[in-house]
Amino acid sequence: MKIQELKLGVSLSSLSRLVILPFFLLAVGCGSGSSDGDDDAPPPIIDDGSDPGTDPDPDPDPDPDPGAGANAPAELIGNAFSGTSIGLSWERSGETYAIYRGNEKIAETTNGYYVDQGLSVNTAYTYFVTTGDVDSSEYTSSVTAKTLVNSTNAGLDNGAETVIVNKRLSEFSECKNVRDSTDLLEEDLDTCLEAMLEFNSMASHLEDMRAFAARVRSEQDPVMVELGMRLFHSKSLSANGDASCSTCHHPAIGCGGDDLSMPVGVNPLDPELLGPGRSDGVNEVPIVPRNSQATCNTALWSRGLFWDNRVAIAGRGLSTDSEDVSDNTEAAVGTGTLALLMAQAHFPVTAAPEMGDITQFGYDDSVDSQFTAYREEILAANLNKDAWEDLFLAAYGDSEINYSRIAQAIAAYEAMQIFIDNPFFDYVDGDRNAINSNEKRGAITFMSSDAGCTFCHAGAFFTTEAQLPGNYPQIGVGKDENGSGADLGAEGLTGFGAFRAPTLLNVAITGPWGHNGQFGTLKRNVEHYRDHGQSIAQYFANSEMCDLEQFRSLSECAVKVAPNGLALSEEILNGNQEFSNNLSDEEVEFVVEFLGTLTDPDAANSNSNAIQALIPRRDGGPDGKQLDAKDQHGNAL
Repeated sequence: MKIQELKLGVSLSSLSRLVILPFFLLAVGCGSGSSDGDDDAPPPIIDDGSDPGTDPDPDPDPDPDPGAGANAPAELIGNAFSGTSIGLSWERSGETYAIYRGNEKIAETTNGYYVDQGLSVNTAYTYFVTTGDVDSSEYTSSVTAKTLVNSTNAGLDNGAETVIVNKRLSEFSECKNVRDSTDLLEEDLDTCLEAMLEFNSMASHLEDMRAFAARVRSEQDPVMVELGMRLFHSKSLSANGDASCSTCHHPAIGCGGDDLSMPVGVNPLDPELLGPGRSDGVNEVPIVPRNSQATCNTALWSRGLFWDNRVAIAGRGLSTDSEDVSDNTEAAVGTGTLALLMAQAHFPVTAAPEMGDITQFGYDDSVDSQFTAYREEILAANLNKDAWEDLFLAAYGDSEINYSRIAQAIAAYEAMQIFIDNPFFDYVDGDRNAINSNEKRGAITFMSSDAGCTFCHAGAFFTTEAQLPGNYPQIGVGKDENGSGADLGAEGLTGFGAFRAPTLLNVAITGPWGHNGQFGTLKRNVEHYRDHGQSIAQYFANSEMCDLEQFRSLSECAVKVAPNGLALSEEILNGNQEFSNNLSDEEVEFVVEFLGTLTDPDAANSNSNAIQALIPRRDGGPDGKQLDAKDQHGNAL
């Protein structure tokens, strides 16, 4: 797990942040591992307040101030790039940075990144970065990172499990053959949980996922990431200039979500206000039909994106709703890690309620090529060349702006939003004190086939990536073109109401939960799986949709939010197998506590270096159209 410490001695607000580089190419650290650049800047002018016209008998040999003129770089991050390399990044200010591994100075660079190579496998290293004297802790930033457990994992397996092997808790002799986790003695918890982890190959899956993440991080060009970040937060990519990708997927909110049941996209009363309180002033129920999934860890998906996997990697390659998008994406990045992310970045910008209606510009929304033309002739053209050309030149080698390049850069930025360090994985690594007794009981309950959780959420990525019917209550405007409010998901693949099983990493901070954000608490979401039919009946009998923060103040809430909800939900339920696991209230509580251990502390802390490195400085962006977000209380995000 990453350990980060930041000690700032002077304000960096007056310094020009040339590049915000969360991660970077392994290739920049060729040879000795140095990442020196040629972007030297003059030393900062230090005003000590003295009168230049006097010379009051100065000490002829004064002791130098080790921190004089020095800065501790902000947003210092360290991550494994392989079994033998670690990548560092920080907010660059144009100065020369000294990099220390422990007490040894290993490099100087004017860049905002460095790759340390030739390290030992499965070893933690502490780094110090400063523009001054490392002995002056006030002006030094430090971070600890650990290499992967070996140097042979190619990082091609994302840690998800698709072949489900499981058995009942009572079948584990190490668990004393008890029927449920509440019967386990305290002294038997670790022995039982270790046996279940081994049976589920959790350590192997975790090793694979970490190698996958390390490979993804090492492949991204820092200047491409910088361009992608600026584009992701730019309102220039919306039809009316009032929404950006970050409108619904801001890194500081819910691991890249918006904390709303259903998002509010175009025509907001206040474009900068994100999350609870955001409104267009007209639609009491948002016209975006589905919940905004978190963007963190999207680079780990290998089969598909969106709730219905409509952007997918299939046997013949990339599959999307648009032949143009599929062809353009494969031409740019093939079918590798960035393919899904790049392809996905084409669609929200042409979704009428999310970022704009192409028909208002005279384009035909029934013709694929018209969407392509809109992206190029309107959206790409919205980017003022004088303002953006330097960023495109740095990323691509020339200043041509087209939507394929825009989508590729956004994909590179999203690929850096990886948050997979958490207390449960510390436990898997051998730290028996990383989680408490209740959380251990929750993990045991979760992994037992009696609960059924791992049929959808297996492996270290905690998903099979498959589309499966969860039989959730039907609320919102739905996807039905007839306006019934129905959302049948991936109909025809695994039955009515099938949706992609979400990863449970960071699930405790990514609510509301469900494809429409139906449940306002994680506990209620877990309770739904005790008995789908009973849950649906209870949901509508108690008008639970009106307990959601987004609709709590809405008059005639149930009629407006789910006018046909019960009938539609029962129709979907009747077309699927009803699920039940009969977990006790105590077991549900244990599972909820366990799910909390899957949260990366950096993801949960909007002020963490890892989150702040994903948010551009609040300068309006290259063309003055950056979305500099705030919450409903006016606090900057």
